Amino acid sequence: MKLNHARSRKSAVITNSRWLAYASAGAASVFTCANSAEATIHYSGRINQIFDGCRGDSATFPLDQPGDFIRLRDSVEFCFTDYGGGAYFAVGGVAGAAFAGRRNPCPYFTEFVLVSRLQLGAFISNKPFSTAQSGVLAIASRDFCDPNFGWIGRFDGKGVGFIGFKFNNGSGDQYGWARIRMQEGENPNQNFKLIDYAYGDVGDRIRAGQISSSEMVPEEGSLGWLALGAAGLLAWRKSRS
Repeated sequence: MKLNHARSRKSAVITNSRWLAYASAGAASVFTCANSAEATIHYSGRINQIFDGCRGDSATFPLDQPGDFIRLRDSVEFCFTDYGGGAYFAVGGVAGAAFAGRRNPCPYFTEFVLVSRLQLGAFISNKPFSTAQSGVLAIASRDFCDPNFGWIGRFDGKGVGFIGFKFNNGSGDQYGWARIRMQEGENPNQNFKLIDYAYGDVGDRIRAGQISSSEMVPEEGSLGWLALGAAGLLAWRKSRS
């Protein structure tokens, strides 16, 4: 798989007529006015890459410098069953990296470091971070802290959620997020999708889903507002506020 660096994105002034053009093209991102002193957020754009556990899919995506990355992996032992395997996330940095999460509180599975599932708008830097660079989104295993066999993990069959992460090039922590949609319904977590991701520069505070100094990604299912052009955008902003 050939990887492209996430593009730097600064907010810009866009006329109402161009808003309609973006909406007609199905654009998923929202721009607004900002001055040059505001921080840059490096946004990947829509990726929508599916990770199929039956294929054992794995992929790495670049961050700021060579050696900085996020990695996602999905695998199952027996397809179309709830037996074995799981979905995993990892982050790397030249001078260190970690993700928002903590060890499984169940004493029988303390070896599992669980990735926290963040909500849209959560400040990444405010969350507790694990000391590990890789962890579990959801994994199929007998949980002896629960009488029922099932999946362990904060992303278990939960639909859309955000992963928070940080990495360091030697000059300070940079915070970012990745948006994931887990499969729902029968045999959950057999596959999932990376929708998009973003990260800020050193010293920037960044929220889960933030794509510019003052805009967030639309929630899944809210793109219908953009199809209505500038009027739809205004309605979408009001719904967010």
